[in-house]
Amino acid sequence: MGCRLCVALVFVGDLGEMQKTQSMFLNAFLVIEIFKSLVRLLFSSRYENLRLLPFCAETAEYWNTWLSRISSFIGYGMLFVVPMVAMNIASALGHFLSLIIMLIAFIYAFTIIMQNKKRVAQNISQQADENDFAFTTVLLNMLSRSWHLIAIAYFGALLLVTAIRPEDALPVMIQASLQTLAAILIGLFTSAFLSQLISRQLKISDDLKLRFPALESRLNEFIPTTLKVARLTIMAIVFAFVLDAWSLFNFTAWVGSETGTRILGSLLSVAIILLISKLLWIAFASWVEHQLNPSTGKGAASARQATLLKLLSNAVMILLIVFTVMISLAELGINIGPLIAGAGVVGLAIGFGAQTLVKDVITGVFLQIENAINTGDVVTASGITGTAENLTIRSLGLRDRFGTYHLIPFSSITSVSNYMRGYGYHVGEYGVAYREDTDEVIVHLRAAFDELMADQELSANILDDLEVQGVTELADNAVNLRVRIKTLPGMQWAVGRAYNRLVKRHFDAAGIEIPFPHLTLYFGQNKDGTAPPAPLNLVSTPSSRRAELGQSNRPDSARTNAESGNDFDDIN
Repeated sequence: MGCRLCVALVFVGDLGEMQKTQSMFLNAFLVIEIFKSLVRLLFSSRYENLRLLPFCAETAEYWNTWLSRISSFIGYGMLFVVPMVAMNIASALGHFLSLIIMLIAFIYAFTIIMQNKKRVAQNISQQADENDFAFTTVLLNMLSRSWHLIAIAYFGALLLVTAIRPEDALPVMIQASLQTLAAILIGLFTSAFLSQLISRQLKISDDLKLRFPALESRLNEFIPTTLKVARLTIMAIVFAFVLDAWSLFNFTAWVGSETGTRILGSLLSVAIILLISKLLWIAFASWVEHQLNPSTGKGAASARQATLLKLLSNAVMILLIVFTVMISLAELGINIGPLIAGAGVVGLAIGFGAQTLVKDVITGVFLQIENAINTGDVVTASGITGTAENLTIRSLGLRDRFGTYHLIPFSSITSVSNYMRGYGYHVGEYGVAYREDTDEVIVHLRAAFDELMADQELSANILDDLEVQGVTELADNAVNLRVRIKTLPGMQWAVGRAYNRLVKRHFDAAGIEIPFPHLTLYFGQNKDGTAPPAPLNLVSTPSSRRAELGQSNRPDSARTNAESGNDFDDIN
């Protein structure tokens, strides 16, 4: 830069005196070097960390060199050569020369742009795929398809303005271009700085992390959201300054106007309201998490607490959303009075038209107040027995033993049978043959219970001794005896299955008959009432034939069943 200044002062004009020619050269030199500095900041080829655009070093060097060449050609031509010709030769010739310079620059720029059309489009598309902000992704995809048109339109505008207003075309275009470039550079720099600042993960102490395990991740959810809002705001400001640079929108005057001040104030108020609403939700969600966390010193929350807190969380979320929307609309200048009144009328109409829904909600509220059902309970509702998997303000989700999920509206539930309250009973009813001694049967029932209590895993779920209720019925084919075992809620089925297995084993070992259905064959009857002889055909094997087959001389009734291997049908 120093050498160029010396050349301008020594070889142009008299030594030691700055003339108009030297002043024009220095002005052109200053403008061009400022523009080149901004370009080098945008396409830093040597220092990757200072490069604001995501290009490789080779690509950055290419665009840096090309933009420096064309800026030098246009700058020195329009700011120095053209004024010199117009001043020393003829003004018309200067105008013609400026048009020739801009035409050459346009042709050169058009050639370079078309040569790099696909490569730049692919680079921009790649950046769009890697971007996590949907709005920026859409803009980058649009830019990848139309960047060459924007660049050609820019140089075409330079040529057109030069042809229409040759006297002040370049200063106006340079000022607009520098303001546009400066706005884009400042926006990119601010966005990169915020990305480095906000992208740092928030850390909380180990004590808070123990009491609120999800607090750190919930706070860090602010990072991508805040970064997206900040980028969107920066993009809007940059776009406004670009429009202001090209005299399409007076951003400075708009900000100073009453309308601009009111809109910016409203947007700032809405942003603060959204921030407060988000912080309130984080505080409430952390409190719920604290109540449900077994490591807080209060122990694990009960099923009732978990269910009520879940419903409360849904209700608080809905209230926060409604109030946030209403207050935000009010801050934006929208009268929410008619909205509230309209919502009341609509709510009344919906209440009349959706009475079943209202009944669902009211019934659900009372069911929760009365602690009828909690998540995880085994219940019978509307004739369906299953585990309560999901409870909302209007419906119950049950999963039956076959894995089928049932969604039952609360309005259809007339009664609830909950098997998980306090304790449960396994009620066993066992039938024995009439010839058996019932006192001996009770002894074996108690022996089976004693063996059940020997199992430590099962005995931990049994709350009391075996309750023998005695003979309950003299049925057609059996004498029925009932026993009852008190268990923890939900364990009555497991204890009952284990006890039934032991009862069967003890009855078998003692020879106690458990009656089962019998089949009687009827062969008819004569008219005089006598029964005809049964048509039975007995087949025996001769001794000589059994000897040939290698069989012993045992009765036919105890012979080996050849079709079933080593099984025997012995009859004693």
